[in-house]
Amino acid sequence: GNFPVHFDDHFQKEWSTAKPAVNISESDTGYELSVIAPGANKEDFKLNVTDKVLTISFEKKESHTEEGKKWIREEFTSRSFKRSFTLGDLVDVDMISAKYEAGILKVNLPKKEAAITANKEIVIS
Repeated sequence: GNFPVHFDDHFQKEWSTAKPAVNISESDTGYELSVIAPGANKEDFKLNVTDKVLTISFEKKESHTEEGKKWIREEFTSRSFKRSFTLGDLVDVDMISAKYEAGILKVNLPKKEAAITANKEIVIS
């Protein structure tokens, strides 16, 4: 039958066809990878590093229940994505950290100390 309009989940369609935007910036000390993912919780994300490949996956299940006189309609929608990034030898895998705030998952990929160009004055003793 004809179900109420709010069951038409536009958000689901957008997420299933488009991967979230990912921005990567580099600084002297490392890289910052930002995944634009509004409306998520940090618990919905998983980050793994295997053989220098960083995989960011996300899955969010939502349920909607509407009760009528003689029927109950329950609908589960699931939004998910997976992105993998190859990390070069420059990244210190043990020091990777991540935080989710204001709709953006920020992953900090510090460079290994050996890869950081050191500018320091040599003191002559």
